[in-house]
Amino acid sequence: MNTTRKRAWQGLNAILNEGQYANLWLRQHGQTLSEEEKRWVTAVIYGVLRHREPLRWQWRDLVRNVPEPSVAVLLDMSVYQLFYLDKGAEYAIVNDAVELCPRSKKGLVNAVLRQLLRRGPKPLPEPESIADLALVTSHPQWLLQLWKAHYGEEKMRQVALADLEEAAVSVRINPLKLSREALAQRPDWVLESNGWTIRTAGNPVSDPWLKEGKIVIQDRSSQQVALMLDPKPNDTVFDACSAPGTKTTQLAAMMNNEGSILACDLHAHRLALVEEAAQRCGATIIQTRTLDAAQADQQLAGRQFDRVLLDVPCSGLGVLRHKPEILLRLTPDSLDEIIALQAVILTHCAPLCKPGGTLVYSTCTLNRKENDKQVAAFLLQHPEFELMTEQTIFPDEGAQDGFYIAKMTRRG
Repeated sequence: MNTTRKRAWQGLNAILNEGQYANLWLRQHGQTLSEEEKRWVTAVIYGVLRHREPLRWQWRDLVRNVPEPSVAVLLDMSVYQLFYLDKGAEYAIVNDAVELCPRSKKGLVNAVLRQLLRRGPKPLPEPESIADLALVTSHPQWLLQLWKAHYGEEKMRQVALADLEEAAVSVRINPLKLSREALAQRPDWVLESNGWTIRTAGNPVSDPWLKEGKIVIQDRSSQQVALMLDPKPNDTVFDACSAPGTKTTQLAAMMNNEGSILACDLHAHRLALVEEAAQRCGATIIQTRTLDAAQADQQLAGRQFDRVLLDVPCSGLGVLRHKPEILLRLTPDSLDEIIALQAVILTHCAPLCKPGGTLVYSTCTLNRKENDKQVAAFLLQHPEFELMTEQTIFPDEGAQDGFYIAKMTRRG
């Protein structure tokens, strides 16, 4: 039996049936795998998560009742291998699936998979109706309706289909450790016009420059947040929800390591990630502090900063390429809960912005209640702030995540 298939099944079972997160499971269990095995397991896990509804639709009509969750996931994974990934390895896929499942279900799994091989993949419906689009993209209908109401039917469709694409790996330069001249010595690495994003055909994840802190894995949309804040050398910066520190270290680089950044987070173990990132990138102006952003004005009473960054907790609807399991846990009620928290964070962090200073509010979601409507409500209650610019970035518009960024200034 192929033990790598067993490991992928264990991961999918942990994510789909036990509530674990894919990236955390892979980080914890991928250490025992070779690089090639880890790439394969990663491809299977994320492939099944992105296509879970079409996969189950392929075999659901062949069983009277859906089997126990772990067996259903095994069928999903096997269908993904048969029809999406490992074409030509049919015998090994079926044989391993039968070996993996409990004895009482071996006959069922064998029969279903062999019927699928005889029948071949059923064509998916054209995603014209919301119900068919939900099936094709594994997005809940209520979310598609929300996007339709917020952004229009065509944008809803484009975003949902874009979420099926494999997430791109974006990388930026860290000028504290890597000069643009040194970067130019590698002809396959090109610095884009924004001065930060590196375009490469190589694999930056395995490049030595990553461990050396010369480059940083960071989505190109995420990079725009720091560029919108636009800190200058010798500024004082407050980064309220800083973990894991990718934006924080970009801010330090933009400031040429001159000035000060107070990087905060609710959990000390997450602040450790910021400290590790700062050390790796050579960002010495970053200080960390455990802090509840919802009480920031009380915990930092009397302090004010030139720049305040609020990259707040959100529903994550803009990063579904990277985290498709978000859709397994998201409900309309959970959206409302996060909206209330964001409003509290805005209210209690805004006083930390100096008169004449800059406040940037950002999310990695596509939900106007968390984004521009949240900012509009804040501005109504805080006339001392003025909206300078705002931007919604959509994942269908390039190799990037969905983001919302708003830049405000506090009147002097």
